[in-house]
Amino acid sequence: MTNYVWVFKMKATPGNAGKIADILRQVPALNMPGNIKYDMAINGDFICGYEEWESKEAHKVSMQIPEVKALVSQAFPYMDGMPEMLFEWESIC
Repeated sequence: MTNYVWVFKMKATPGNAGKIADILRQVPALNMPGNIKYDMAINGDFICGYEEWESKEAHKVSMQIPEVKALVSQAFPYMDGMPEMLFEWESIC
């Protein structure tokens, strides 16, 4: 099986990391086929996210689900720029 992992960070506008976290905490409840794990941590105005998927394609498809797009778009007003990918990989074992 090939798993895909994506780790990212985003910066919130001052004082809004909690608002972004409240929005993103709703993501695991969405029906996202192929999602294995979704987690995040907050450090000051920064949020770091960890997503594990059955494949890179499953992650790509999830970003087109209307409920996912709608929820993620709610976080944009509180973000200071776009999320930055820290690293990604596809396992081969």
